[in-house]
Amino acid sequence: MSIDGQFGGRVTFEFDGKRIAPCEGDFVLDPANISTEARANQDGTAAYILKPKLMGCDVKLRHQSGINWRDIMLTKGNATIVEENNGRTHLFTGCRLVGDPKVNITTGEVDGLRIEGDQYQRLES
Repeated sequence: MSIDGQFGGRVTFEFDGKRIAPCEGDFVLDPANISTEARANQDGTAAYILKPKLMGCDVKLRHQSGINWRDIMLTKGNATIVEENNGRTHLFTGCRLVGDPKVNITTGEVDGLRIEGDQYQRLES
């Protein structure tokens, strides 16, 4: 059972059936499918511009041998992020990894990736 306001702990990440080790705490969710901007009308009253967008998540991973970054960037699949200690699961269905993967050979971190898709679901256990 999750505790409201509880964050951190162990997180697992799977994309297209492949489990990839994450770095500590480096998943930043963007769960809304709309972006809002505030502007001013000529008379000073507020105006708002709403734009559709894909839901997503910024991701930082550990590089593992056997990952072919070219192939994984061409793959459309399902992404599952599990907060093991908090009882939350985040599902992105029929999504892609987008961005430019950058592998830091000193630390083993892979940065520059984002999950994006039009189907996101958060589950609480």
